[in-house]
Amino acid sequence: MKHLLSFALLSTTYILSADEAPLCNIENPSSQNGSCCFNPPARPFNPDCWGIYVNVDPILWQARISGTGVAIQTKESPDFFNAAEQSRMQNLHYDWDFGFRLGVGLNTTHDAWDILLQWTYWCTEAKRDFHTSENQTNFSHFGHPAQISGLSAGSIKSKWDLHYNILDLEGAREFWVSECVSFRPFGGLRSAWIDQKQFATRLSDLSHSPFQKYSILQKDRFWGIGIRTGLDMQWNMACGISLFNNFAGNLLFSYHSVKHQEKGDGNTLFDVGDFFHLGTAIFDMQLGIRYDWFSCDCCYHVGLDLGWEHHFHPGQNQFMLFVDDTMPSKFVSNQGDLGIQGFFLKVRFDF
Repeated sequence: MKHLLSFALLSTTYILSADEAPLCNIENPSSQNGSCCFNPPARPFNPDCWGIYVNVDPILWQARISGTGVAIQTKESPDFFNAAEQSRMQNLHYDWDFGFRLGVGLNTTHDAWDILLQWTYWCTEAKRDFHTSENQTNFSHFGHPAQISGLSAGSIKSKWDLHYNILDLEGAREFWVSECVSFRPFGGLRSAWIDQKQFATRLSDLSHSPFQKYSILQKDRFWGIGIRTGLDMQWNMACGISLFNNFAGNLLFSYHSVKHQEKGDGNTLFDVGDFFHLGTAIFDMQLGIRYDWFSCDCCYHVGLDLGWEHHFHPGQNQFMLFVDDTMPSKFVSNQGDLGIQGFFLKVRFDF
């Protein structure tokens, strides 16, 4: 009896309020008496327009990769084991370099979805060149222990080159979640080519060594493809100005092709290669300020973004580090992560 009474009360309430809050019309779900059944699109679109957009992004980035310390430099003593002063690891000096990002997209008429194909290209390098003074010397971090164990170098030169290519294909829908906040969830594919063209360390003025010069040459060619997903968020302020914050995660099936070569006085002592597949993660983040301008008929749009971004590549350093002079083939890898950060300026045009 109690359940029947509750059902009757709910039915009566529904019938009496039917005129005030009707069900959503399937034929036109975006609007019903001023209320929204679904999150309305945040992107103005005129069906008479082409629906194409392009973006060009100049970028100014700097890379950092861990596990690439060049050598330990002693202080006030030519011996590694000393208590005179604290010895210090000498690392690479990383440059700031320009690159670009190009994208072409389509604003579709199907539920305000958009599709974007985007390419990122960037090259950079890092160098280090240092010499010892009196009562001071260098012990290399790299080099096979069977060849250079216990040897010190009067001077060391090191250089690292990186070529970075990213290709993204994503589909998304931007919609309002409040009067001034919009979300753009997206998903798609990513392919990445990350070539560490050369990581060369050259030692000179070696102590107690049959070699005058010794060099360690390393390369790592990386490629991967996989899924990509993320969320772009925008907070509108006034007069076309807004703040944005974007996040993305990528999981790729990839491979590393690693080369390791060591030479003494120009003669190759040994040359080893390694090729393997693995799963790789990449994380992206952007933060900045945006300005948007729309024409009266919403056929044309110009957008400007200025911000900071960070790209994190866990376990990107797969160089071979030999660690045993009695077991020549013993080495370790996965020595560090690659982080890329810097500024970007996006110019977008819709027509």
